[in-house]
Amino acid sequence: MDISMKSPDEVSAALRDARKAMGVSQKKLAKMCGLSQSTIARLETDITRLNPSYQTVFQVMDALAGFRGAHGEDLLSRKAGEIMHRRIIYVGPEDTLASAIEAFKDYDFPQLPVLDSDRHALGTVYQKDMLGIATQAPDMIHRRLVGSVMKGALPQIDRGTAITGLKPILENTGAVLVVHNGRAVGIITIYDILKNI
Repeated sequence: MDISMKSPDEVSAALRDARKAMGVSQKKLAKMCGLSQSTIARLETDITRLNPSYQTVFQVMDALAGFRGAHGEDLLSRKAGEIMHRRIIYVGPEDTLASAIEAFKDYDFPQLPVLDSDRHALGTVYQKDMLGIATQAPDMIHRRLVGSVMKGALPQIDRGTAITGLKPILENTGAVLVVHNGRAVGIITIYDILKNI
């Protein structure tokens, strides 16, 4: 099980740094994307506590991308392979539910992909399902395997997929796997979009 990725705090800092590097005030960014200045401030300081909707995040992304586009760089013209996170937080089908719960506690993602040893996508486990099992049958979490509770695999895209195509996918699933020759080579979540703004 590989469980390393940038923290939400680092994403907040990257968003703040990107805005400052472009010379855009929080007030101006808020006006550009139709949000309050306090929402922008919370995105930049404590994104986890704010827990923004995908619509909110994409409003900010679109506003900054539009600003960048007017200044020679446009995030939305980039490809999935350019922004994907190469180290994937995942569990295997033979891992116990206790292992999955530990990963959820450490990283607080709503879902984790289930990959085999060759990094083929087999399914997905969800935090909300783990909560149900842990509260209804806590003695089972050390004996039951991830493969017995996983659901369908996350959507899969190739490295050449344009970022503009990710918005509807991320709104529905929260994450996509980037695959090459059938193997997962990266993952993109809303946080990966934010840290590249």
